[in-house]
Amino acid sequence: MRSIDSTVVAARKRTSIISAKAETKVDMAGLAKLPGILGSSDPLRFIRLLPSVQTGSEIDAGIHIQGCDHSHNLISIDGTPIYGASHLLGIFSVFNPAHFGTLNYGTTAGSFGRLGGYVDMIPDRSIPSQPAAGDFSLGLVAAQGNFKLRTGENSALSISARRSFLNELYKSYLTVDEDPFLYGFGDVNLGWTWAPTAKDRIYADAFYSTDAADYTSVENHLGVKMGWSNASAALHWQHRGAESTLKQSIFATRYSARADISYSLESGFIPYHTSNAGYKASLQWQDFDFGADLLYYDVLAPNPVHEGGSMTSNSAEEAQQALESRIRAAWSRYLSLSWKLKAELAGGWYLSPEKASFWQLDPSLAISYDMFRAGQLELRAGSATQNIFLTGVSSMGFPIEFNFLAGKYGAPQRSLWASLAYNLDFRQEAWAFSAELYWRRLRNQVEYTGTLMDYLRADSSLAGMLTTAEGWNYGINLILHKQAGKLTGWLSGSLGRSLRRDETGSIWPSNFERLFELNAVATWAERRWDAGGTFTAASGTPFTAPKSFYLLDSRMICLYGPRNGARLAPYIRLDLNFNWYFRKDATLTHGINFSLYNALARNNELSYRFDTREDGSFAYAPFSFALKLMPGIGWFCKF
Repeated sequence: MRSIDSTVVAARKRTSIISAKAETKVDMAGLAKLPGILGSSDPLRFIRLLPSVQTGSEIDAGIHIQGCDHSHNLISIDGTPIYGASHLLGIFSVFNPAHFGTLNYGTTAGSFGRLGGYVDMIPDRSIPSQPAAGDFSLGLVAAQGNFKLRTGENSALSISARRSFLNELYKSYLTVDEDPFLYGFGDVNLGWTWAPTAKDRIYADAFYSTDAADYTSVENHLGVKMGWSNASAALHWQHRGAESTLKQSIFATRYSARADISYSLESGFIPYHTSNAGYKASLQWQDFDFGADLLYYDVLAPNPVHEGGSMTSNSAEEAQQALESRIRAAWSRYLSLSWKLKAELAGGWYLSPEKASFWQLDPSLAISYDMFRAGQLELRAGSATQNIFLTGVSSMGFPIEFNFLAGKYGAPQRSLWASLAYNLDFRQEAWAFSAELYWRRLRNQVEYTGTLMDYLRADSSLAGMLTTAEGWNYGINLILHKQAGKLTGWLSGSLGRSLRRDETGSIWPSNFERLFELNAVATWAERRWDAGGTFTAASGTPFTAPKSFYLLDSRMICLYGPRNGARLAPYIRLDLNFNWYFRKDATLTHGINFSLYNALARNNELSYRFDTREDGSFAYAPFSFALKLMPGIGWFCKF
C-alpha cells in the first residue's frame, strides 16, 4: 500500500490555489500584484476575494467564512491566536505582508476549537544567502518594511515594522459630522530562525500592534478616546525524522483595549482584555497525525469605572479564567488509485470560570474519489466545539466588541457541518474549476442586544444584554481559475444563506449575510510591469429599519420593524493596480505602484442612520464611505 500511496501523491498533485479544497496555501509574493487601498495591499482583504468568504464592506473588519460569524474563525500567526486582527474599519489587518511568506486558509477549523474556518499567517522562515535582505514600501497612508539579517551560517533575524501617518496627511478629511476624528496605527514583528541540525528548526516570533482614536464633539458635549493593542510571543521547535515530523510550541497572546468617555458631566473609562497562553504539539507519522493542546484563558468583559456623574463600576462583570485541553488523532490513506479516506477524532475537556467541566468529542470524516482527467470529488462532514464567544455592537474594528467564555453566560458553541466539493484541473493544469456545496448547523449562539451606551449604565449586566440563538448556513461556491501564463486570475460566484433563530422562534438573516456574490480577479505580468484588478458585486447586507420614529422630550423614540428585515443596496466595487519596475532581477527589485480603490466611484451604502436635515427635520437615511474614489501611489524596494 505504501507504493500505491507514493504513486498517487505524485500523479494527483493539485496546483490550484483557489479551489474547494479543505486547505489552501497562498504565496504572499503574489499579493503585491493585486489592488490595495492607497497603495497598500493586505492579506485579509485578499481572503475576502475567495468565494467561500463573504465580502466585507469598508466598515466591517470581520472575516465571514461560509456564513459564520468572524469570531468562529481562528486567525493566527503560525498557530498563535490573534484576537482583534484588524485595524480600524478592517481597511488594514494587523499583518504586515512584508513579514510573512505564506498564508494558510481553510474552511473548517474544528480541530483547532473553532466552528468556522481559519487563516494562519506563516512568517518567512528563509535564511538569506547574502548578509542582509530587505523589503520596503512607502504609500500614502503608511510606510512598512522588513529587514532580514543573517546571524550565522544557519540562522537569521527578521524585523518588520509599519506605521501610519493618516493624521499628518488626511486630518482635514477625517471628520465625523464636521467634528475632528484622529486615528493612527502601527505594528512590529520580530522573528528568529535557527537550524542547529539538518533535521531541526527552532523559530521564535514576537508581535505587537497598537491603535489610537480620538473624537470630540463640542456641540454634543461628547469626548471619546480609545486605544487598543495586540501582543504575542511564541517559541517553536520542529524536528523531521525519516517518516515523521514533530512540532512543539509554547505561546502567549493578549488583546487589550480601553475607552475613555466623557459625556456632559459624566466621565469614566471602560477596560477589557482577552489573554491566551498555552502549549501545542503535533506529530505526523506515516498515515497518522496526532495533536495535543493545553490552553489558559483570561478574559475581562467591558467593566465601566466611575470618574464622575452616575457611571459606576459593575462588579458583577469580573475577569474570567478557564482551562481548555484538546487531543486529536487523524488517519488518512489511499485505499486505491482513486479512493482516499481521512478520519479524525478530537476530544476535549473545558473547565469553565465557574469550575464546571465540559467533556467534548468532535469526529470528522473526508472521503475523496479521483476520476483522473474527469476531476476529483470529496465529501467531508464532522462536528466542532468552541468555548470562547465574541459579541458587541458592531465589527467595525473599534474596540466595541469583546470576548467572554462559555459558562454562566452560555454553554459551549456547537456545530455540525458537511460539504461536497468537486475539483478539476485541465489544459495541463493551466486552468482549474471548483464547485462546493456546504451546510452548517450552529447551536448555542449568543448575541448582544444592547447599545454602546449600555456599556456605561450602572445597572447594566452582561447577562441581561445577551440572547441565545441557533442558526444554519448553506450555499454553493463556484470558481474558475486560470493559474498559468501572463494573464492569471479567477472568476467566482456564491449563493448562500446565513440564518439565525432565537428562543421565540423568530428567524432572521445574520448581519453579514450576502445572498449572492460575484468576484473577478485578474493580473497581467510583463518583464518591466504588471497590472491587476478586482471586481466585486454582491447583494446588500441586512439591517433593522424603523417603522416609525418621533421626538419625545428631545429624545428619539423608534419603533422598529422585523429584525434584519431590510437590506442595503447591492455592493459593487472595482479596484485597479499597476506596478512599474525600474529594476527587477535576482539582487534588486524596486519600482512604483499606482492603485485606484473604487474606480467606479460608486456610492456604496454601508448602513442607515438618523440624519438632521437643513430644515431641522429628521430622516433615516443611508450612510456611505466618506472617500468614494481613492487613488494611491507608492514606492517599493526589495533586495
